[in-house]
Amino acid sequence: MTRRPASETARLRLKLFGAAALMLLCSACGDGIPKDQDDDDDDTPPAQTAALSILAGDATAEGTMDATGTAARFKWPAGITIDSNGNLYVADTGNFTIRKITPEGVVTTVAGAAGTQGTAEGSAGNARFRNPSAVAVNGSGTLYVTDNEFIRTISPARQVSTWARIPVGTNIPTSRLASVFPFAIALDNNGNVFVTNAYGTRRISAGNTTMLEGQPVLNDLSGVALVEARGVATDSSNNVYLFDLEREISRWNPNGNVGSDSLFTLAGGANVRGAVNGAGNAARFEQVVALTLDPQGNVYAADGINNLVRKITPAGVVTTIAGTARAATLRTGDLPGSLNDIRGIVADGKGNLYATSGNAIVKIKLP
Repeated sequence: MTRRPASETARLRLKLFGAAALMLLCSACGDGIPKDQDDDDDDTPPAQTAALSILAGDATAEGTMDATGTAARFKWPAGITIDSNGNLYVADTGNFTIRKITPEGVVTTVAGAAGTQGTAEGSAGNARFRNPSAVAVNGSGTLYVTDNEFIRTISPARQVSTWARIPVGTNIPTSRLASVFPFAIALDNNGNVFVTNAYGTRRISAGNTTMLEGQPVLNDLSGVALVEARGVATDSSNNVYLFDLEREISRWNPNGNVGSDSLFTLAGGANVRGAVNGAGNAARFEQVVALTLDPQGNVYAADGINNLVRKITPAGVVTTIAGTARAATLRTGDLPGSLNDIRGIVADGKGNLYATSGNAIVKIKLP
């Protein structure tokens, strides 16, 4: 074996010592070899929440279970609203009940009896609904529910009563009553209630009705009518937004004149259908069954049949937030995902939307 000269060995040791000292100095300055982290010094980022997720229920499994999250069951949930504490209320149409969902996803029944139809007044489980379809809540916690031609209220003490009735014209067969029934409802800050049916949008206040568009009553109808929900919503300034009788998203200013001439079109083409994004009249919708707004004045539309969530800016620019056109299944995860049979939508003002899809209530975290 060949040995290194002593002088060379000494020089090598000196170089190694110098390198080690330099590494130690650099480590102290923060640019050296990273040290092992302590167990309690974990910088692992938290798991990301899916942008489209299920808050409660199961999209494909119907039922009437009060429970938490995906263990709960609904049957054809439709309208949805939110109170100042973040609690959601759902018109559980197929169960003939009104359900409550806490921010933690705990589901309970507010009023009505699952599987039992009727129009009985009274408290909580003693009350009966025939076809609860849309729901809104005021600042005092009173719920307003559309129930066939009736508008029912549920007090904070869970007392159910009938608040108003949409008039039915003469010579209207049972097969055409769906034309009369309102399937969307909204409240403003002045106590006005807005509802839509197949042929009109009305404001009801203190027993008085004013038509924003259409006619108050139709007579001598024939044939068969299908449900034609048309979304309606209000903002903090009491402006009213609706999917009008010409299939456009329009705005009505409460300080202006009453009547269809005072409706300002934001987006959509008159009497045309589709799923086209774009600005103003270039956009197309199929059947906007529900509307909601965020604090910035953006309108969000539950575009039924298309099963899309659409965003309309104050300037009338339309984009698709969630869903795949005409999809029939719910696919959670990254947006846009897909939705099935969307019937209701509401914004929480904190960057989230909640929608009824199939037999589930989904949460959409806005980008």
